[in-house]
Amino acid sequence: MWWALGKSADRMYIFEMNFLKPGDIILTSQVGAISKAVRLSTFSKFSHAILYVGDGSFIHSDGQGVHSNNIQRLLFDNKKHAEVCRVLDGNYVDQAIMFARSQIGTSYSVKEAVRTRNPLYRGEKLNRQFCSRLVAQSYEYAGLRLVNNSDYCTPKDLQQSLHTSIVDGCLRIAEEHEVEFARSDSPIQRQTDITNYILKAVRELTRSDIQSFENLDQFVIDNQAYDAEITNIVVKSGYLTMFDYELKRNPWRYNGQLFLSLGIDGAYKNERAEFELESAEKQAQLYSHNYLMCQNILGRFPLRYFEMKMDLYKKLIDFMNKRIEAAKYVIKNT
Repeated sequence: MWWALGKSADRMYIFEMNFLKPGDIILTSQVGAISKAVRLSTFSKFSHAILYVGDGSFIHSDGQGVHSNNIQRLLFDNKKHAEVCRVLDGNYVDQAIMFARSQIGTSYSVKEAVRTRNPLYRGEKLNRQFCSRLVAQSYEYAGLRLVNNSDYCTPKDLQQSLHTSIVDGCLRIAEEHEVEFARSDSPIQRQTDITNYILKAVRELTRSDIQSFENLDQFVIDNQAYDAEITNIVVKSGYLTMFDYELKRNPWRYNGQLFLSLGIDGAYKNERAEFELESAEKQAQLYSHNYLMCQNILGRFPLRYFEMKMDLYKKLIDFMNKRIEAAKYVIKNT
C-alpha cells in the first residue's frame, strides 16, 4: 500500500486529525521509482498531492483512479515525507470538496501526468485525472486559481501557490495500535474496487467515456434505453450492499450500548463520540441531498436506475441516524 510509507518497525508518524481542516492539501513523498522520478523531474521533495475533505477522509488520484481513503491509514517513517498546505481563504473549500467528490471513479492517466513536464507533447486534454490536477481543478472549480495551469501542474506548483500557507506540526508519533490499524485491510478498498468495476462495465457496454457516477447519471438520463442494463450492472456489482460490511465490522457505531461498553478511556470515548456525531450528521446531510436530487430526477424521468439510487440513499440515511443516536447516547452517559 502506497500510504504506508517506509518499512521501519520502530518510529512511525501519523497525522493528528485535530490539526487538519477540510480543504487542506497534503503533499507526500512516496516510496518507489515513479515517486523518485517525479521528485527529480520537478526538483521537489514531494511527488503526490491529496485533498483532505474532513472527518478523517481524503480524496486523491493514483493508479486506481480517483477515490477516497482514511487519513489514519497514512503512515510515514520521516516527518519530512509529508507537508500540509492550507488555502488562505476558506470560502472556497466546500465547493472544492464537492468537485473532488464528483470526480470519484475517474481513471488515472500517466500520459497526462507526464505531459505536465513536456508541454510540447500536450494535445487535447483527456477526461482523466492525476493527483495535482485533481486538487488544482477542485479549487479552480470553486473559483480559486491556485496555479497557472490547473490541467497540467505538479505537487511543487501547489506547494508554491501564493494562495496557500504551510501548516506545521501536523504529524506526530503513531501509537502501536494506530500503526496496526493503518496496515490492516481497508474496507474502503472494496468500495473502490466496486466503483471501478461499475464504471468499466458501463464503458464496455456503452462504448462511452464514462469516468464518474456524475457522468453515469447524466448518461442514463440522455440514453434511457440503457436504463435496465446499467441498473443490473450496479446491482450485480454489490454496490447496494457494500455498506452492510461496515455495519458488521463496527456494530458499536450504530448501537449506543455497544459503543458505551467499549473498553477505552472515558474521556477518549466521549471525544470519539463527538467525532462520530459530527461525521454522521454531515454524512446524513449529504445522503439527504443526494436522495432529493434522485427524487427530483425520478419525477421527470421514471427510470429504474434512479429509483435504485433513492432506495440506497434512504438506507444510508437510516444508517447515519442510528449512528447519530448511538453517539448521542454515549455523550449523555459519559
